[in-house]
Amino acid sequence: MSWNLNGKTAIITGGTKGIGLAISKEFLNLGANLIVIARDEAILDACLHQWHTEGYPVTGIAADIGNKKHHQKILQAVGEKTTSVDILVNNVGDNVPKSFIAYADTEYLNIFNVNLFGAIDMLRLFFPLLSKSSAASVINMASVAGITNVGTGAMYAMCKSAVIQLTKCLAVEWAPYHIRVNAVAPWFTGTDRINRLLQNEALKEYVINHTPLGRIASTEEIANTVAFLAMSRASYITGETIVVDGGFLANQGDVF
Repeated sequence: MSWNLNGKTAIITGGTKGIGLAISKEFLNLGANLIVIARDEAILDACLHQWHTEGYPVTGIAADIGNKKHHQKILQAVGEKTTSVDILVNNVGDNVPKSFIAYADTEYLNIFNVNLFGAIDMLRLFFPLLSKSSAASVINMASVAGITNVGTGAMYAMCKSAVIQLTKCLAVEWAPYHIRVNAVAPWFTGTDRINRLLQNEALKEYVINHTPLGRIASTEEIANTVAFLAMSRASYITGETIVVDGGFLANQGDVF
């Protein structure tokens, strides 16, 4: 088994920003044939232009996974490129931290739609193509917020907790189809959104002081973990949530 993704067809949702962008770059460097789904067409086009200039085999689909009207477009575009999918990374996510009572109905429904229902829809949409692979891998993006309270809002935390449980259930249900299902749960990571939050010096100090490694994760460090789970090197790992948190949870006592 080689340390690469050569010949593997991979789909990444939200693969043009933050952690998703880092995953896209890592997969391309490892030799994957990549299909990126992203909502912002202009940003997607810019990424595709750069990747094509560098000679990478990558296709882009401008679509919103949270909009069911786009699902047929997504499936058709993928179907034009491949008859099977080896890797699916459910990366799309977003959050607006508020107190539980402060959310308007539309706000918390959108958080659920982006972070949970969108992933569910992609899993259901691509199951037939994943099942045609001899050894498929699904990686769902969870969060430390789905394991313990980190003050990012109950709605987001509930979604990520549900993603972790969904990962366990599908790992068992889809094992007969030779589909492994795992999740990655990052702590604070240096995306544009998180870096804006960390302009709050009190929050930044809290995060650093409670993270044994004493720093914020890079997006590449999360991408490395996702890539490992996608590889045949991880062929006996399924149903797991790999926490990438610099030791934060180990520093909190028995949160499990």
